[in-house]
Amino acid sequence: MIALTGSVADVYNHGSILLGTDDGPSYWALVVTGPQRGKVWVVTEVGAYPYPMPEAVGFLEWVQRWHAGEGWWD
Repeated sequence: MIALTGSVADVYNHGSILLGTDDGPSYWALVVTGPQRGKVWVVTEVGAYPYPMPEAVGFLEWVQRWHAGEGWWD
């Protein structure tokens, strides 16, 4: 289980599902409430932002990119 701290816990506990983490303090979250519902965001120690910027992709596109082996930041 991933220990949640700081801003990650704030986001995770308020309308999102934690999808996973990279090799550092970055977490992937699926937003499940509000206007960004169904979109994937990145949560870091300095804040949260849509992936990829400036518009967040939906969960299906995020999974397809991961499955195709595309880099997270492409």
